[in-house]
Amino acid sequence: MISIILPVYNAKGFIDLTIKSIIDQTYKSWELIIVDDCSSDYTYEYLLERYLDHEQILIVKNDFNSGAGFTRNRGLELSKNKLIAFIDADDLWNERKLEIQIDFMKKYNYPIVHTSYTFIDEFDNKIPGSVVASPMVSLKSYMKNTEIGMSTAIIDRKLVGDFKFSLMRTRQDTNLWLTLLSQGYKSYGIRDSLVKYRVRKGQISGNKFKIAFRTFKVFMAVTSIPIYSRMYYFCFYAVNGIYKRIRN
Repeated sequence: MISIILPVYNAKGFIDLTIKSIIDQTYKSWELIIVDDCSSDYTYEYLLERYLDHEQILIVKNDFNSGAGFTRNRGLELSKNKLIAFIDADDLWNERKLEIQIDFMKKYNYPIVHTSYTFIDEFDNKIPGSVVASPMVSLKSYMKNTEIGMSTAIIDRKLVGDFKFSLMRTRQDTNLWLTLLSQGYKSYGIRDSLVKYRVRKGQISGNKFKIAFRTFKVFMAVTSIPIYSRMYYFCFYAVNGIYKRIRN
């Protein structure tokens, strides 16, 4: 069985499609933990009304708005299984995502697996850009391309042990991958595009200059790598950030 962690904040307009992409999975042995971060658009109330009686879905709410890191950590605390998947509240999964990834993980006993993904807009239209998963991602290669999409990843807690997200408001995902990869773990990529990442106006990752600056700060904290190498990898990251937005 796999636990799926879904943090939610003001996602009422997209949450049904996201949850449907989970319910429609060919792999049926899952629990979905939805943690609402004090949405102001009544997302939490809507979720209770719509999904409270679904036996595989647990819905909880934070006491106060705390950010995605805290919210994902709460989901981890409530999860019951060794396999952990993540999905953001407006992204979509291919119906065979879990089946393909879990078979791949079991076959090779991999600790972390991620997939390729494409981009869609607020109206579900495909837009330019894609991220193609590499066969294997180490700390250094990740710092060049930050290719592991949060909604594409599965982690085996039996192999990596318990983990937590940073409480920083942005780049908690980048910080997590840098932390796990710094410990010597590697993530193994599936080239099939199994996730659609939604690009929305006003989303927290929308300001590219701010997010680049925050990524730079996270990179600079990786003290196991010489500072000149960190600068070098950040330059790669910046170029790749442009390339993945225009690649078809």
